[in-house]
Amino acid sequence: MDITVKIEAPELVAAVNTLAAALETWNHGMIAANCKPAPVQTPEQAPPPAAPIAQTQPVTPLPVTPAPAPIPTAVPAPVMGTAVPTAAQTYTMEQLAIAATQLVDAGRRAELVALLASFGVQALTALPKEQYGNFATQLRAMGAKI
Repeated sequence: MDITVKIEAPELVAAVNTLAAALETWNHGMIAANCKPAPVQTPEQAPPPAAPIAQTQPVTPLPVTPAPAPIPTAVPAPVMGTAVPTAAQTYTMEQLAIAATQLVDAGRRAELVALLASFGVQALTALPKEQYGNFATQLRAMGAKI
């Protein structure tokens, strides 16, 4: 099926020709003035436009190509035993105590005591607040849910 579009708009053609002339004048002015803008001519000062363009051409639809599917990118898996910083997570003493209780309930009290000793404390209440994040990471590595 062929579709033919015919546009007859002499006013539009005149406006486009005036704009083209102004741009050409501006471009020549920029070059001549060493990149300083030249004064723009008003439509009254511009040269008369060329003969109106009236063309009739068949419109051929362009083939539509579907967009390719996005390519999945591989995200490297975190290495076990290392902490991967994502955001500054803060923990409370209560959260740490609940996680530590899970280990005690699982019969791992000795491991918990050894972990506290590795932080230089004998009780969770003696753990400095700046160590809460590291301690939580170790609890998680031991299997506690925090």
